[in-house]
Amino acid sequence: MTCILELNDADLTLYRDATVLHRSPGVAVVLDDAVHFGDEALRLSRIHPRQTNQQYFTRLNADPLTAPGRRARNHADLVYLHLQTFKPLIEAEGGDVLLAVPGILSADQLGVLLGVLQELGIRVSGFVDAAVAAAAGRALPERAFHLEVMMQRAVVTELETTGAGEVRKAGAQEVLECGLSRLMESWIDVIADRFVRETRFDPLHAAATEQQLFDQVHAWLERPGTAELAIEIDHGDQQRRVDLGRSVLEDKAGQRFRLLADVVPRGAALLVSGRAARLPGLQRSLDELGAQADALETGALARGCMDNLDRIVPRDGELRLVTRLPAGGRPAGEPPRAAAAPPTHVLEGADAWPVSASPAPLRTESAGVMLSPGPDVRLNGEPLAAPAPVTPGDRVTVGDRTFVMIRVLEAGTPAGG
Repeated sequence: MTCILELNDADLTLYRDATVLHRSPGVAVVLDDAVHFGDEALRLSRIHPRQTNQQYFTRLNADPLTAPGRRARNHADLVYLHLQTFKPLIEAEGGDVLLAVPGILSADQLGVLLGVLQELGIRVSGFVDAAVAAAAGRALPERAFHLEVMMQRAVVTELETTGAGEVRKAGAQEVLECGLSRLMESWIDVIADRFVRETRFDPLHAAATEQQLFDQVHAWLERPGTAELAIEIDHGDQQRRVDLGRSVLEDKAGQRFRLLADVVPRGAALLVSGRAARLPGLQRSLDELGAQADALETGALARGCMDNLDRIVPRDGELRLVTRLPAGGRPAGEPPRAAAAPPTHVLEGADAWPVSASPAPLRTESAGVMLSPGPDVRLNGEPLAAPAPVTPGDRVTVGDRTFVMIRVLEAGTPAGG
């Protein structure tokens, strides 16, 4: 079984098919006795700011760290050690991984990445441009764009639909001011200002209270659709609180998102990754810019990879970065594939409900069975930015409950019928 690793340092994600196996932000805290990665590192990042590193997947080189430790001296060391945490999961799925990478990486950076994985003993079965994989199988105009937000930058990839029925990468640009790290800093600043005005207390004055503020903003971002943000800071024997509407953070982020106008033409068709679409203020800013934005469903990139394995995985074993795939979900000249039969029931443990009586937020439409977004709703491990279709085999999580979509066949119906 081939795994898919999405190399977006805002949230490095490992998939099996379209199901998320593991997610880990590209953040490392290098201490004398240990190196912490991902969510654990985020929870230490404000307490140990000098030891916090967020650019090693952006740089992908051997430049030295400003505060090295015994286990990590340079950025390549951190890439190695972070990807090493994924290795047991990859090996449990067969040991092969397909890489989906942003279109702004240079040949040298891709070489460093492949060298690290080779040193780890992880077999790379294929290499594909992430934006092309996410757009594969979609009806697009001759010129379109794809937007993804990473830790240090937003990446806008220009896509062209060719006469041969393929979507290909035509170029890629980065917008540094729209990276997740800078967005977080701007939100933390505006919340800290509110604390100072309303409580005469500055949470940025001490590392421990700044960490509390950061943790709560990060947790709020993981709950898409939540309108209000309440921040409570414990300091000494006192607790201070401020309440903000989502619009406050949207306004602050909009100052940065307006810079996308420099790389996305007005009126252009724009595919927005599900991860980016959940960010406060992005959709409103894109509307103001006149972009024809379409939020991609959860797992679009992974599904694009799985639908095109025969084109991404080289038959001769020689790795090549794939930057074009079939548009419309099929190669030119082939007849359309039959749509996947929709699920009929929802399974939880040993219990099953018809879709119409499901405890999960599902509804049946002409396009199939759709899952509605919500603060605690996830599809195959990913939160939703917009309603998404579900198919048999998909896993839907609502709070602490997990449901599997299944199709119950009538007697005499062949499998797949």
